[in-house]
Amino acid sequence: MLVATRVLILFLILFPFVASANITLSKYRLYFDSNDRAEALQLRNVGSADAQFTAELTLSAMTEEGEVYSVFELDNAATPLIRYSPKRGTIAPGQRQALRFALRKPAGLADGEYRAVLKLTSSVPTSGTGAVTLSSKLAYSIPIVVRHGRLNATTSLTNPQIVMSQGTPHIQLWQTRQGNRSLFGNFTVSDDKGNEVGVLNGVATYLPLEKRKVLIPLNSDYRGPVTITFTENENYGGNANATLDYVIN
Repeated sequence: MLVATRVLILFLILFPFVASANITLSKYRLYFDSNDRAEALQLRNVGSADAQFTAELTLSAMTEEGEVYSVFELDNAATPLIRYSPKRGTIAPGQRQALRFALRKPAGLADGEYRAVLKLTSSVPTSGTGAVTLSSKLAYSIPIVVRHGRLNATTSLTNPQIVMSQGTPHIQLWQTRQGNRSLFGNFTVSDDKGNEVGVLNGVATYLPLEKRKVLIPLNSDYRGPVTITFTENENYGGNANATLDYVIN
């Protein structure tokens, strides 16, 4: 493992261009509500060479620290409900490829939220030194959320404090979750004049977590009273909101 890590670091030093994306996506989250049966994801090759891609459905879970990790089983797995194609292919420079998803719900499916992750990997052959040919690779993990029937969620914000992370002040707090679905939305921190002094977008708290830690970066050295607001993203079936007053000393 140590040798492989050193090789990867050396490769990135010698060929730093591989860190730039050759595939762009039309969206980074797929959502099916109770009435949806189909969805599509557009892949575009913005590079100068053919890009190969593979797509597969996987599963993941979340810790209370907000870390996402792969699992082999999930009580509310959406993988049996989803069909998609193509699973692999090649996209020419400047061209697009649509991945199409179809949702098939069996009779008697229990009300609830079902989840999966689309693991999308793209690679572009690149010429190295001498006779060595290297291939740059990029991987995306796109959450897929399927909701069926009657669902609800409420949330609250607790235990705020100032912490330093990577040399930047953050507000650390805990977000609670109640109900039978996950949360997904944005955090803002506003001073007593309504000016935004902190923001964190696209935060998820997944089932079955009852709480998770959130770190909101602050963009100023403001001291004084603030209001912390969480607003769910309505585009992904959310309507839960929460606010918390706090004083930054």
